[in-house]
Amino acid sequence: MKILLLPGALKGSLSALRAGQILARSLSHRHALRTFPISDGGDGFIDTFSALDPHARLIKTRAKNAFLKTRSTSFLMLSDGKTAVLETARICGLGNTQKKELAPLRASSFGVGQVLLEAIKQGAKKIYVGLGGVACNDGGAGLAMACGAQILDKAGRPITLGAHSLLQVEKLDLSAVKKQFKGVQIIGVADVVNPLLGPKGSAHIFGPQKGATPSQVAVLEKCMRRWARVLKQTSGRDFSHTPSAGAAGAIATGLAGCFHAKLLLGTDFLIQKANLEKQFQWAEVVITSEGKLDTQTFYGKAPGTVLKLAQKYKKSVLFICGSADWKALAKHKLPRVCVAELIYFAPSLEAAQKHASRYIAQICKSIFK
Repeated sequence: MKILLLPGALKGSLSALRAGQILARSLSHRHALRTFPISDGGDGFIDTFSALDPHARLIKTRAKNAFLKTRSTSFLMLSDGKTAVLETARICGLGNTQKKELAPLRASSFGVGQVLLEAIKQGAKKIYVGLGGVACNDGGAGLAMACGAQILDKAGRPITLGAHSLLQVEKLDLSAVKKQFKGVQIIGVADVVNPLLGPKGSAHIFGPQKGATPSQVAVLEKCMRRWARVLKQTSGRDFSHTPSAGAAGAIATGLAGCFHAKLLLGTDFLIQKANLEKQFQWAEVVITSEGKLDTQTFYGKAPGTVLKLAQKYKKSVLFICGSADWKALAKHKLPRVCVAELIYFAPSLEAAQKHASRYIAQICKSIFK
């Protein structure tokens, strides 16, 4: 059987690359396989580029995480020596963050700016920034400050890091940023289509997963509204309802407003770069994966795009996930899709996360006998 493996990351358990390795090991002895780790801009974005450019170099560095603790991280320099790939999920991501550590009003994207500067130092002239899976919701203000932006309050004093301080922002000076990034092109690759503001914006949809309570979501919305106003005064552009501006805690907005970055939807980018349409024509069955299959899967996430392409080409899909929201799935007509939850095979959600590789192999064995 011809099986196309398009594994996405299972957040907190397996990277897309590792999930693909497990699937391939479980199926290669009986089937013809093509494997490509997928990412829509969130977790696994670097793995996607590594698959496309096997001669790319992973460069290790150190930067602040979302909670301003300096940690080891990395970015990718492609084989041309001039194109860098950053993954915000690797720098200020949710990752294995414990619930008690989450601080949505104080968390910052500062570390992303630090890695941007390091990429330029290493010779990058074009930088792809994967946007998704972060623990902050500061609109990219932190990363802008790391790159020299002066974000000031009414008295002309620099605000502190974190979303909450944006309630005091009155003025934005980008002269140092323009100097630092002269001749550098930045492309933000977003994992969702959500705008900055409103009921489907960054605060309301993604704030809760970053630990925000309902009252904190309301505060974050006010912070983003004020930030949008100041960005409009500075750049002349209103990002309030721009598609994908709410991606990665609205880091997408900061990149577009402060760095003139072009924003792309990660799934469209993935289809084009990996020539997925051709791969679907080859395959008989497709396997994809995600940590949780729910409503957000269909907000432009890579596994959701896999499902759409499968419907287009009338291919059967095995969707492996940690857990599934069946009420959300009921809203979408998904013929030829088999959903396999790890929690169905594992004794608990904790066991499913800890031993995901074991249960993925078990699922493959039970379905592809």
